[in-house]
Amino acid sequence: MNSPIAETARALAFLTRLPVPNTYFNDDDAHNETIQSAGYFPAAGIVIGLLGSAAFIITHILHLPPALSSAIAIIAVIILTGALHEDGLADIADGFGGGATKERRLEIMKDSRLGTYGVIAVISSLLLRVLALTAILQASGVIAACFAMISANAASRGAMVWMWSDLPPARIDGVSGQLGKPHENAVSIAAVMGLGSALIFGVLGTGFISATIAIVLSVMIMIGFQKLCMKMIGGQTGDTLGACQQLVEITMLVGLASTYAITI
Repeated sequence: MNSPIAETARALAFLTRLPVPNTYFNDDDAHNETIQSAGYFPAAGIVIGLLGSAAFIITHILHLPPALSSAIAIIAVIILTGALHEDGLADIADGFGGGATKERRLEIMKDSRLGTYGVIAVISSLLLRVLALTAILQASGVIAACFAMISANAASRGAMVWMWSDLPPARIDGVSGQLGKPHENAVSIAAVMGLGSALIFGVLGTGFISATIAIVLSVMIMIGFQKLCMKMIGGQTGDTLGACQQLVEITMLVGLASTYAITI
């Protein structure tokens, strides 16, 4: 079963804790299905963004303060994803910050314990996302904040696929190393869907200028992070993909929040 719905369902199963019916999976071809579903990571991001946006709608109906609404929306997404990407960001921060060699960095990244760098990275991620969404909410309203969340979640998951395909695995025994690279058509689908979603939902939320700023900044951050990963560990791991998602999501939201400055 290779329909867009099936591919999106498999992507959601990989990226979230949402229950996905077994009918979408074939145990004899699970490896290939996982790789192929990467093309629909941005579609999964749209679903995640929509579900996170539901928290905005509910808190808006309850007349909660903007900052509290933004925090609840971000926490809702973290619960949906099981903090998968935050965990990757924390591991990268600990490994890159505390390791002097490639081997030591990879060793630290594999350690399940959380260090100071990791704590600071996750707290920074939460603060930046909440503050950016709050600025959008105050400047443009709840619908704009919902579109911004969808845009950022879709774009950041498209960036994961691009990085996964563009860099060699830094560790053969890691998740990304064992799975191999996404198929070429999956990368193309993810790129088109990720950029398209970022632009469409970004423009609907905060306008063309801020959406363009957000996308350009996000591409720059993604390229810079890829270069850093090559320098520090010689490629990518599952943790770097999670960190990439976080960095692009943060950058998208901060870029979209530039509408706040533009409207003043």
